[in-house]
Amino acid sequence: MSPRSAKQFDDIRKQKKKLIMNTALELFAENGFHATSINQIAKKAGISKGLTYNYFESKKEIFDDIIQESFDTIYSNFDINKDGILTDEEFIYFIRQSFQLMRQNIRYWKLYYSLMLQPKVAESFQKEYLEKANPFLGKLKQFIVSKGSIDPEGDMMVISALLEGAFLFVITAPEMYPEINMEEKIINACFKIITV
Repeated sequence: MSPRSAKQFDDIRKQKKKLIMNTALELFAENGFHATSINQIAKKAGISKGLTYNYFESKKEIFDDIIQESFDTIYSNFDINKDGILTDEEFIYFIRQSFQLMRQNIRYWKLYYSLMLQPKVAESFQKEYLEKANPFLGKLKQFIVSKGSIDPEGDMMVISALLEGAFLFVITAPEMYPEINMEEKIINACFKIITV
């Protein structure tokens, strides 16, 4: 048997890291972030506590990586050509892709939202969220202004709430909301809100 290559070691490392993150997300959602220990995460993942610490220094670091991965997943579909300007087509694409991501992994997003809704987690998360979301929110605001909005901050708040609410409906009751119908209604509502 030949020794493993650097790529194989890297793949194994990524798989273990992902296993730890997925296990931690499940436990954070079920038991609460503060009530979950590294020891519980390691045990449920089927690895040693020492190996867990080889990948993450703390459960806070695991939490931070979960948040970063979620942001990266959602925002990778925003401003596709990365020119800093959001077009109608890119905005529509972002909404459609976000719905698709939610549907593809409903369990993950259920766990994610249940974690985010924990009071102590929500409080500590708000500052970090705003820092991570600022580039996204800036582009969204520019887009809203370009459509003629007379209240861009208010419209941005309403659109954000509309999208988050729609995602929660898709995650918690997917059978009640037909795929295309929900997406089209959200897209149309967003344009009605921002277009003068």
